[in-house]
Amino acid sequence: MLPSFQFESSSCVTAADVDGDGDQDLFVGVRLKPGEYGYPCKGYLLQNNGKGFFTDVTDERAPGLTELGMVTDAKWFDYDRDGKPDLVTCGEYMPIRIFHNEGGRLKEVTREAGLEWSNGWWNRLEIADIDGDGYPDIVAGNHGLNSRFKATRAKPVSMYVGDFSGTGSIEDIVCTYNGDKQYPMALRHDLVGELPYLKKKYLRYAQYKEQTMEDIFGRDLLQKMVKLDACEMRSSVLLNKRNGKFLMKPLPVEAQFSTVFGLVVKDYDGDGKKDIVLGGNFYQSKPEAGIYDASYGLLLKGDGKGGFTAVKPQVSGIVIKGAVRDIKEIKAGNNKLLIVAKNNDKTEVLSFK
Repeated sequence: MLPSFQFESSSCVTAADVDGDGDQDLFVGVRLKPGEYGYPCKGYLLQNNGKGFFTDVTDERAPGLTELGMVTDAKWFDYDRDGKPDLVTCGEYMPIRIFHNEGGRLKEVTREAGLEWSNGWWNRLEIADIDGDGYPDIVAGNHGLNSRFKATRAKPVSMYVGDFSGTGSIEDIVCTYNGDKQYPMALRHDLVGELPYLKKKYLRYAQYKEQTMEDIFGRDLLQKMVKLDACEMRSSVLLNKRNGKFLMKPLPVEAQFSTVFGLVVKDYDGDGKKDIVLGGNFYQSKPEAGIYDASYGLLLKGDGKGGFTAVKPQVSGIVIKGAVRDIKEIKAGNNKLLIVAKNNDKTEVLSFK
């Protein structure tokens, strides 16, 4: 039985024997708090008593999970090969965060792993030994580069979250850089519609032109808000350097054409080196941002050293249309089947021999 006393939108559940007692414990990632999008959510470590009853031991055994973020995916993997499952998580405006298992307790080692500046709009994680050194690496699907949202450590995409109107309701405002200044992405009519008190200040669109967040709200109010930054938008491979650190290498440009939600890492050409099949797209964005529809699925051929090359669809046979949300591989006789789940569409099946 799972403890259930919070009204939250969970995103992922993954199992491992965290405390070494022979049964499977659970990590549950939370995507958002209803009505409070943007506020960091708790990740739950649930301990199994061996009879199917689970207890929330997060505060005691994994306090670093209490304000984890807006989690989209998580995986267990033994990155240092000490025989204990460690945890890696990702999410929106989150770095790829790693928690080391120390006797059944999870200690965050994101900074030590060199990932403290990996904040992105991450969607999916897969674990595989990409470079053949016997240590597990990470493949991570992100937002990509084919959009208006450009982000670097010096010029991140930011989101301010809080009660801007003083009414108790929570608003979130996304900002991007244009030159050396950061401006809200929201158009005047959208911002005024959400915060009507601004209408008197901006009666005309010309008055709203080139207004920064500080111009609109003032420094004092902004300092009371939660500010989240994303500085890495590229889907990437994180190579395990076997010393507790990871080296992030972006995937080829063809993998950056759209958001990535589905990932499978296998050897598809029989050369003994790991390849990647990915898919994505997103259709629910506002017109000023544009929909993300440039992915038709992609096979990336691995070189066994952490490098990948895009394979043309005429060669790979992969042409996947629609809003892909996940890809899984199953076996059917001598064939490998890729099961492609899509948003608001039928499931698609591809066969590899």
